[in-house]
Amino acid sequence: MGIKRCSDPQETENIWQELCNEQGSALFLFFGSENPGTGESWCKDCVIADPIIRSLCTQIRPDLTLYECPVGERSEWKDQADHPYRLHPQWHLERIPTLILIEDACERGRLGEADCQDPELVRAFLAPIQS
Repeated sequence: MGIKRCSDPQETENIWQELCNEQGSALFLFFGSENPGTGESWCKDCVIADPIIRSLCTQIRPDLTLYECPVGERSEWKDQADHPYRLHPQWHLERIPTLILIEDACERGRLGEADCQDPELVRAFLAPIQS
């Protein structure tokens, strides 16, 4: 289904609610935002994880949408306990990058930081549930 970018936490919340109400499926990728001056991510872990996650999500789970949910500038995220993604009752985001797999309105699991940089872990994480 492709990759879509959520512009802010409220848009992410709206998509989350739609998925929960419709029993839909999606992938969420939370990552550090780009530095407006350079276009580069300020999160070194995200720089490594981003191409791995994008590639494997489109290869292994083309049936799902990958929603990119930037946490904002480094100063908005780093050491900010009141960040909306940290406080959200479902996400409780502690670190970036974090990949959360949602299937049928339930969180199936999540990978964070170094795990998002390991292609074999990401591949195993994304494998569809066998009935």
